[in-house]
Amino acid sequence: MKIPLFFSLFILFVVFFNIKLRKASKEIENSNANFWKRERESMFARKKSLDHLNYISVSLNDLPMLKEEELFSDAEKKAYSHQKTALSLASKPMLNLSGISNTDLKLQYGPANLENLMSYEQNYENLIKSLLNWGRYLKEANRTSDAIAVLEKAVSIGSDLSQNYILLSDLYRETQQIDKLLSLKNEVENRLKQNAMQKKVLQYIDNILNM
Repeated sequence: MKIPLFFSLFILFVVFFNIKLRKASKEIENSNANFWKRERESMFARKKSLDHLNYISVSLNDLPMLKEEELFSDAEKKAYSHQKTALSLASKPMLNLSGISNTDLKLQYGPANLENLMSYEQNYENLIKSLLNWGRYLKEANRTSDAIAVLEKAVSIGSDLSQNYILLSDLYRETQQIDKLLSLKNEVENRLKQNAMQKKVLQYIDNILNM
């Protein structure tokens, strides 16, 4: 009896699907086995000095500072709060460890250093968030040039927060600083390999330039 074409194609599809499924399952199994092997090795890695790491050094002395006695709006008060937080964080050890897993950190520097490394990374993440919010509330308080200076500082230390670039792009557009907007676009393009999320920022800047 002749097998219908549709049924034959269905059988071929099932066979092909099962082959792909077994292959994917094997890859996942190998990946998991490799992960746990590296994780076990990392637990016995020797502790290494952290002195040679590429610490982020930040000076905020060149930024415009709000004074407590000159706060007249809620936006200025909020900006001042984030300003204080940023200033307190700037003196702490900071590292940008994005893209590096805890297992890799333990393998490289030993598990005894993991807590310190995570603390240094958290200091950095908290700083770029504080700079973003500081700039955001300065903008809300109509302190445009001050907001630009703060947001530019965040870019200069490698912030990967999309909103920082979007807000800065808006301020460049409002102040008609197209040359700076083009420079910011180049900066984002250079960072696309490290952070694919920057693609939406690039699209946002292109939309502004095409207005």
